[in-house]
Amino acid sequence: MRIFTSRKLAYLVALALTGALVGCGDDGKDGVDGAPGTPGIPGTPGTPGTPGEPGTPPPVTSSTLTNVKVINYSFGEGSISYEFEITDENNNLINGLQNAEAKVAALTDKGFINNRTESDLNGVADNVHIGGAATQATEGATLTSLGDGHYTFVAPMLGVNPSTEGIVWLRVGGNSATGIARSAPLVVNKPEGTHSTTTDSCYSCHVDYATSPRRHASYVATGMDGEVTFVEGCLACHGSVSRGAVNAEGFSVGGYATNTLSKIGHVNHQDFTKDFSVQNCTSCHVEAPTNINVAGPGCIDCHDSGGVPGVIIPSNGADVRTMHEGKSGITERQAIRAKYKVTLAAPVKVDDISTKTDHYAPTGAAAAVAAPGWCTTLTVKDVDGNIFSIKDNFNYSDPLVFDAKKPLVYASAYLHAYDNGSLVGRPGNRTNYYYGYNTDGTKNICHLLTDISAVNANYVYSARVTFSTAGWMEYDGNQRYQSNGSLRATGYDGSMGVSFTAYSDVVNPVTTQKVSGFERREIVSANSCTTCHNDATAFHKNGAFDDGGNGCIACHDNGMARTSAALGAGFGPMVHSWHWGNGAKVGEMKADGTQANAANGAGAINPVTSCVACHDKAIDLDKIPNQYILEPGSKMTSPVSANCYACHTIDSAKAHMVSNGGEISVPSVADWFKQPTTESCAVCHNTGRSSGIDKYHKFTR
Repeated sequence: MRIFTSRKLAYLVALALTGALVGCGDDGKDGVDGAPGTPGIPGTPGTPGTPGEPGTPPPVTSSTLTNVKVINYSFGEGSISYEFEITDENNNLINGLQNAEAKVAALTDKGFINNRTESDLNGVADNVHIGGAATQATEGATLTSLGDGHYTFVAPMLGVNPSTEGIVWLRVGGNSATGIARSAPLVVNKPEGTHSTTTDSCYSCHVDYATSPRRHASYVATGMDGEVTFVEGCLACHGSVSRGAVNAEGFSVGGYATNTLSKIGHVNHQDFTKDFSVQNCTSCHVEAPTNINVAGPGCIDCHDSGGVPGVIIPSNGADVRTMHEGKSGITERQAIRAKYKVTLAAPVKVDDISTKTDHYAPTGAAAAVAAPGWCTTLTVKDVDGNIFSIKDNFNYSDPLVFDAKKPLVYASAYLHAYDNGSLVGRPGNRTNYYYGYNTDGTKNICHLLTDISAVNANYVYSARVTFSTAGWMEYDGNQRYQSNGSLRATGYDGSMGVSFTAYSDVVNPVTTQKVSGFERREIVSANSCTTCHNDATAFHKNGAFDDGGNGCIACHDNGMARTSAALGAGFGPMVHSWHWGNGAKVGEMKADGTQANAANGAGAINPVTSCVACHDKAIDLDKIPNQYILEPGSKMTSPVSANCYACHTIDSAKAHMVSNGGEISVPSVADWFKQPTTESCAVCHNTGRSSGIDKYHKFTR
């Protein structure tokens, strides 16, 4: 019996048989039916066959991706041996490997060192050997094939022996002649508890350095279980002692690179972003640093003692983080933020604001105006619920300087227009308001009806309260360019101290009744900004980085027309632009009088793969309020286009947005915030769609 194992083949045979039966011509009349036949005897069922073993695919001799599996490694006297297997992107074994590279950063009393082999100096041979590095081209190295995809690599290193402990590193492939792709670096061994920062600490900001536009992105290593081992991979070259440290003969006693990893962290990061402090040690050192020797590795990055660094003195419970954070005022600022809370009463319409106020803000002079207006009450309380008197603690000095007995340097409120979950303007004059204090130290703030611009929206108040701390300055004195190209000589105003922001409930200005609590669509986490902007101070205009930048929207909202679309109109587009778009090119003036390049930029992280640095989830474009964003010059831009155009500013990108209903810098109209836009971006680009933003931007770690 023939058994058909292919459905297609069985079908063709059945079709052929059918054709044989029905394909004849007229054979004449049917005859008389014959007698029924005798039933046959049933056969015995056959025994099922044993399934065959799946075939092993033949090995390949090239790859676009090379995976390395280390079977074992061992140290000898002056060498290290690896046994490993390599496969391609389809898990096929690879033959013909010609390139291998090994590194060992040996663990010493000064930390990790991968010392280079150096040429003779003045007739003296290199007399320093700690760890080391070698390739298949190194004299004495052997790369041997043991079978399909199976190899040994013996790498001579004078600085290792059977008792060596340290970071063991391997990378293979990369020969253009063979077509075998270079593998990612593999950390084969990583001693635990020997360094005081982690991959997670670095990736809280960098997210995925392998996609970074910065140097050595391709050197991001993985561990034996496929985990990212960013810190250990860096330490393989950027160890604990600089290559520049030399002995009496002039040979380096340090590692492979001049910059140690701690120097990159402590020194190279100092100016990488606005309001970042390397003295907020807990940003990177989740646990206490391992070394407390001021002359030792890590410490000498800032406390430079010159010469060769000393040995590591274990911390053994001593925590130098508190010393640094306390000296820089971070501990004090964090304590203030944890201790106080600011609240704001809902806007209330009164017939006579003189019943609540007795001073005029622009002059600070006593003034009692018996006229109608809108008012709110500002309250500061401590964690125990006790009112902290604004009146008794406010600093009215001129010029304004830090006074520990009068820590409050700002306490004011803005009257906003509110529609569809967004702040759409500021009908109350920013400066022309009246204030007065209640007996408990709370502060009333009122705007006369004559100082309020009519707007077809609800009302809400926002408030800011700023505590000054030691070193506080009214202006920081750093000359900086603004987005309009002008130079502000005094720098950021109110940029020091600790600021709190609060929003009141929303009321209808006609009925004066509460409409809702203050709500705003949030797509960032509370620590989105403070992860990188970590010095616990305010930014400018007494705005704070805390709570995902909620303090910023009081000025950078949909209706304040702060910047043009190309520089980011509105809060979200502004953040995109000032980190990665045209806004990143605007910055402070350097000492030589030129403008700093990418002063505001976040160029160390890739905006495409690092969205999760700010966003805690993927973006649902359908939930973005269909509401324009105002710009200077009586212009407006539709919301999705405003966010995309903040980074994608080339003409073809703009043309694509416009062709799909996006509007960029078009003339604004009356009640602009109530007019629906025509952009249809979500049809194709919403998360999960055929060209969803999640396919081009990464919202997960």
